[in-house]
Amino acid sequence: MRVGLFICLALFSFSALAVEPADNETPLDELLEEADAEADEGAEDKSWVDAHKNYVDTQIERASLWVDSFFVDSEYEAEDAYSQIRLRPEFYYRKEQGAKGKFRFRARVNLPNLGRKVSLVAGADDDSGFDDSVDDSADEGIVGLQFFGKQTSKWNTSFTAGVKFNDFAFFLGPRVRYKDTLGEKGSYRFTQTVRWQTNNYWQFNTRLDLNRLISDRFYFRQTFDGRWRGEKSEDEGYRTRVSSFLTHRLSDLSGFQYEFSTIFHTEPDTHVDRYVVAARYRRQTKHKWLYYEIVPQISWDEEYDYKFNPGIRLRLEFFYGRSTSREFWKGEAEDTDEFRW
Repeated sequence: MRVGLFICLALFSFSALAVEPADNETPLDELLEEADAEADEGAEDKSWVDAHKNYVDTQIERASLWVDSFFVDSEYEAEDAYSQIRLRPEFYYRKEQGAKGKFRFRARVNLPNLGRKVSLVAGADDDSGFDDSVDDSADEGIVGLQFFGKQTSKWNTSFTAGVKFNDFAFFLGPRVRYKDTLGEKGSYRFTQTVRWQTNNYWQFNTRLDLNRLISDRFYFRQTFDGRWRGEKSEDEGYRTRVSSFLTHRLSDLSGFQYEFSTIFHTEPDTHVDRYVVAARYRRQTKHKWLYYEIVPQISWDEEYDYKFNPGIRLRLEFFYGRSTSREFWKGEAEDTDEFRW
């Protein structure tokens, strides 16, 4: 009898503890749910890391990541899902145009609790024109939200909606990028951006990059960049830039980029607007957040009857934030005694 009473009391006490846990205890169901959530999160992180590892396993992709991140390619910036702010005071001098200064600002801020799927973007517009390393004077200011879609080593998709200020209008539209390797030393990247604006104008930006790794230090890129903007269709028609870039990595913190570009329009008639030859030296200082650039250049502009037009650009860049591919690249580099792209 006493044994049966003891068993009943023990079962009752265990049931009470299971129904009403103490303040400092966690129910088993909650522990199991948390464990499952951590496992899912770990699997997602592992999948993300595996995708990026596959992406940088080839020499050409390692080189591409360094060139795009270090020289701040606009297509690369448009795909970065981490918060960052860039401040760029610049000074230009060109013989025919004279001297001028400019302050360029670009910011990307991830919205909390959305898993890097939505970013607030403000400042210079990545998709307003060409990534012109020698003259960014055509930048437009925007504020908007960028929603990231499919993200793999080959595909990158997003949708942006916001307001632009130069020709005031609301805009929205998708951006799609596809990238793949061509053997061990070649790759290509195709990017298409489409925008519709509330002033009933459309904008189409198309870019094709053909990349080739020449050696441990030299990387070549041939770029075909086209843009059609409704508000400027009568003045410039379809604007195209054909550029050749040769990047020379001097060290992990410095490099040269040699450029030859031809820019031409189709309206009011097809003609070359400008030829440009430039050498871009970029270096990170002892501070990880501070860079500087020196860009001597020569241009022949239709506006000045293609006269010999030498010039120079001096730029400081203050960088705050994190860069997805750059951080991952650094992690890979630390595993080797001497990094090779």
